[in-house]
Amino acid sequence: MLFYVFTALICAIFYVWYRVIRCLNYWKDRNVPYVKPIFPLGNLGDVGKKHLGWALGDIYLKLKDKGDFAGIHFLMSPQILPLSMDLIKNILVTDFQYFTDRKIYYNEVDDPLSAHLFAIRGEKWRTWRQLISPTFSSGKMKMMFPIVVSHANKLQKYIEKEVNTTSPISMKHVSVRYAADVIGMAAFGLECNALVDDDSEIVKVGKYFFSFNTFIDRMKFFFQFSYEDLCRKLRMRFNHPILEEFFMRVIKETIRLRDTGVVDQNDFMKHLLEIRDSEKGAKMTFNELAAQAFVMFFGGFETSANTIEWFLCNMAGNPEIQDRARQEVNEVFKKYNGELTFDSIKELTYLRQCVDETLRLYPPAAQLFRQCVKDYKIPGTDYIIEKDTQIFIPVVGVHMDPDNYPNPEVFDPDRFTPENIKSRHPMANLAFGAGPRNCVGMRFGLMQVTVGLAYILKNFKFTFDSKTKLPLEVDGNDVILLPKGGAWFNVEKIAT
Repeated sequence: MLFYVFTALICAIFYVWYRVIRCLNYWKDRNVPYVKPIFPLGNLGDVGKKHLGWALGDIYLKLKDKGDFAGIHFLMSPQILPLSMDLIKNILVTDFQYFTDRKIYYNEVDDPLSAHLFAIRGEKWRTWRQLISPTFSSGKMKMMFPIVVSHANKLQKYIEKEVNTTSPISMKHVSVRYAADVIGMAAFGLECNALVDDDSEIVKVGKYFFSFNTFIDRMKFFFQFSYEDLCRKLRMRFNHPILEEFFMRVIKETIRLRDTGVVDQNDFMKHLLEIRDSEKGAKMTFNELAAQAFVMFFGGFETSANTIEWFLCNMAGNPEIQDRARQEVNEVFKKYNGELTFDSIKELTYLRQCVDETLRLYPPAAQLFRQCVKDYKIPGTDYIIEKDTQIFIPVVGVHMDPDNYPNPEVFDPDRFTPENIKSRHPMANLAFGAGPRNCVGMRFGLMQVTVGLAYILKNFKFTFDSKTKLPLEVDGNDVILLPKGGAWFNVEKIAT
């Protein structure tokens, strides 16, 4: 009996090992360029030392001349990494109907806030996207603009207080407060008071959004990405329970105030409630409405806050560029009698170039995810991307490719003059994605970032404090892009 048990165990071990070897040789057997994976992490061994986006970027830059795409392994799961700019365009834009879905884990039953527009798929995504997009029309942006300006003024006063009481200053915690206040009021009619109350609940709870600071957190994220069906059976969650409890409570109270007529504001929340109450077409349940509000709020304020912080890092490291951007800001303020209007921010062309260059170096999404929904034959080849194959778009690699941007490590806003933009491949800038599944809140995010930075540059000058570790590196221990060790500034109030 013992002999049979031992024999069965040996056979099982050999079978598992055979499957592992077969999986690791997946791309080799198909004669596809690849980086050799290592059990059990695949090509994720450097993640933690490097941010995932930079690890994928390194593979892209190493193999970009080897063909249209490369093969990688996310744990034991084979994935495709496009190398050709034309193939990237086909996936995101031209042949989008083959790549409509993102492979982002969500669990509607056990974690309802995870089933938001960024993650959901198929017809449901298409329906909600069409219904939500009008929220960010030019007319709606113009209506929200005075709210953004009002909080930019509060931002200026908050920094003045910090300058008088604190040195050096970490601008991350300042920019998070500004972004939370803006999107809270402009999109939901919520007075977060983050720039007034140092103990603001939203700031405390916000740290649980995209929190992947430990090795276990990162492995959980990678596991959910690779084995989502199993994770749903295990009832695994993506969001922290504290985050869900807070946001569900806030949304319930917000809806109560809207439904009883206490609050009536033409904003994102009103648009969601109109969808909920529509007598024709799709209707949102409470959980569906809460999920869309959730991703718009936390996704919007975190990415905007990070962009402001990285922008100021680039200004502190390039004082001549900082002076030029400030001069333009002062000229626009002077032209419009010391104020910013919705139309006047279009004249902040150099400031916008600085923002675009910041987003090139530190994109909000350092990689894009897509899933093939039906077999796709790559044009000009005999290779077929099979249904359900996962695809990583290496945003950082594209942005750091010297064929797209010569001397890519250098901060150069002139890369984004209209002439230079036209000279590049349309996929060379993927800061907000591209195609039908690009960032739906891009225009709002750029508006709040541009206005906030205009008020900051007009009133303050930034230099690095010695606490900042230079040259700056991206922290590999988080999903979002953060300066390793933090960025600390000496801030000088400019006399006006």
